[in-house]
Amino acid sequence: MSMKKILITGVFGLVCFSACEKAVEQVYTSPDNIYFDFNDPENENERIDSIGYSFALYPEKGTDTVYLPVRITGMRKSVDRAFRITVIDTSTTAVAGVHYKALEPEYIMPADSGQVKVPVILYGTDALLLEQSVRIKFRLASTADFAVTNHSYDTAKVIFSNRLEQPVWWNVWAGELGAYSRVKHELFIRTSGTTEMPATPSGEVVPMALFYSRTFRSFLNDPFAWVAANPGKGYTIAQDGTGKYEFFSISNPDKTYPLELNPADNKYYFMDENGNRII
Repeated sequence: MSMKKILITGVFGLVCFSACEKAVEQVYTSPDNIYFDFNDPENENERIDSIGYSFALYPEKGTDTVYLPVRITGMRKSVDRAFRITVIDTSTTAVAGVHYKALEPEYIMPADSGQVKVPVILYGTDALLLEQSVRIKFRLASTADFAVTNHSYDTAKVIFSNRLEQPVWWNVWAGELGAYSRVKHELFIRTSGTTEMPATPSGEVVPMALFYSRTFRSFLNDPFAWVAANPGKGYTIAQDGTGKYEFFSISNPDKTYPLELNPADNKYYFMDENGNRII
């Protein structure tokens, strides 16, 4: 091989090596970023930016926790690293200390991890939540360990309440369930054995749907007998300070459902949010 060819080959190799070295530097010296990594598993993992929650679905709970998924772009490191989440006050209607626990000053991305779930503790006892939903809007903030440069993915929302809305399936089974009310819906969830009924009354689902609806009807007909027959459900009926009876979850005694005696038939009835008997 001639000296010219050796020289050309050597120069070419040096250029390639330098280019590769620069490329590696560009990859690994970029600042590590964090972002909210939400997706919807029920809709082909389509990206979402919010979590919805209703305490009305969980009568035994006065507080609960939802999680904000945070992920990094960049290299994992063998040390703990800090990141921050702030509340956007102008887009938030929930009140810290009343509707949720105030955020920590910083959160930790554990060593050798690329993602973490940040707990947000929600409080469900404020009467306002029976009337409307409230929301918390969050934004990631940069720290010495992480930048936040992808502003399409740096915010998230939690929307929650302690109320229910009439589901489509209620009308499908209205012949069994009767007229809708929110209190009736709450009692259905607590006693029927399910949180929802099929939206289409096809042949294979009818027997199970009838089982749920008639279990609920049996409860309404005699709540005292239902409580006695289902001690493992965690509900009881007790007298309040005035001698009237209340139905409630043992683990959440602040959420009660008063019973009123109807002298005409000597039976006890629950009352809905409009003051009507639930039948």
